[in-house]
Amino acid sequence: MERLLIQHWGVDHCAYLRGRSLHNVRIERLWRDVRKDSLESYRQIFTYLGNTGLLDMENEIHRSCLFLVFQPRIQASLDRTRDAWNHHKVRTARNKTPIAMFELSRETAIRRGYWTGDMGDDLNTAADPLYGYDGEAPLPPITEQHGEPEIVSQEPVGIDAEREAGICVNDDDELREVQELMPDFDFGRNDENWGIDVYCEAVLLLKSRM
Repeated sequence: MERLLIQHWGVDHCAYLRGRSLHNVRIERLWRDVRKDSLESYRQIFTYLGNTGLLDMENEIHRSCLFLVFQPRIQASLDRTRDAWNHHKVRTARNKTPIAMFELSRETAIRRGYWTGDMGDDLNTAADPLYGYDGEAPLPPITEQHGEPEIVSQEPVGIDAEREAGICVNDDDELREVQELMPDFDFGRNDENWGIDVYCEAVLLLKSRM
């Protein structure tokens, strides 16, 4: 996003603000909580699997089983963190929760007549990499457009390009093939070991069926 803004508006226009801000305190606190409460335990699990030789991200079987076993678990953890965040009290907002702040602002908007009922764009729209970018928007004054940096390289696009760049990702067809080979396997089973046992069982079973 920073590259797109600078490419379109120029450096001097200051369309992108980098660094910490007093206005970002809440979102920075949110990211800290997400990492601590939702992601850190899985980072440690994946590190353990890698250090013990149970996980090789260049191995298609390992990579596919890792995704199918842990993606739902990570999502469930993120959902719990989201719910906890939405219901926690914010001291600087007189101990109101984020949900309460939203509802109060919505009621105010309805009462004053400017509530449209539009909750914003759907996830599919907002997930577009160019979401919010208007290529036909007017450019800033010419005096603010000089000094634009040249884009030296682009981020890899596509599965093959990402893998060539050392980014290990799962292809949808690969995941679909694994699920077809293991239709009766319960990837979401609670093994009382953070999913590690389920992952190891999935790897062994998939190897025997490929």
